[in-house]
Amino acid sequence: MVFADISFVEIVGFIFIGVTMEVLCASVIDFVKDRDPRLKGETYLWMLPVYAAVPYIYVFVQGAFPNLVWWQKGFIYMIAFYLLELIAGLIIKALVGVSPWNYKNYRYHFMEVICLEYAPVWFIYGIAGEMYYNFLITI
Repeated sequence: MVFADISFVEIVGFIFIGVTMEVLCASVIDFVKDRDPRLKGETYLWMLPVYAAVPYIYVFVQGAFPNLVWWQKGFIYMIAFYLLELIAGLIIKALVGVSPWNYKNYRYHFMEVICLEYAPVWFIYGIAGEMYYNFLITI
């Protein structure tokens, strides 16, 4: 599969799952941190093109590294998601002055738009997202 083969279903599918997971996680974190029973989650319109870029990562990794085992792919996905987060965060910050996410309170952040503490999250998301991607391409 090449980049031109990515369908509208795949792009919308990753926008849907990205926004859903972000709202879900934000509401749970706010509940645990602030005991907010409303379970209020939020996201930003800036995230739509970021989530729309994710299928391209899966096409690249699956095409360039087809014979890697799951944990090797997970590591590559983690690096790719860090790059996406860094590039998108810096572009949005340059355009509007702030990034939708800010890691300045994390110990191991870089320019406040990525942080080392999220490595396990991006690794797991990469593996789980590959299964979701493989499902979407069957639709």
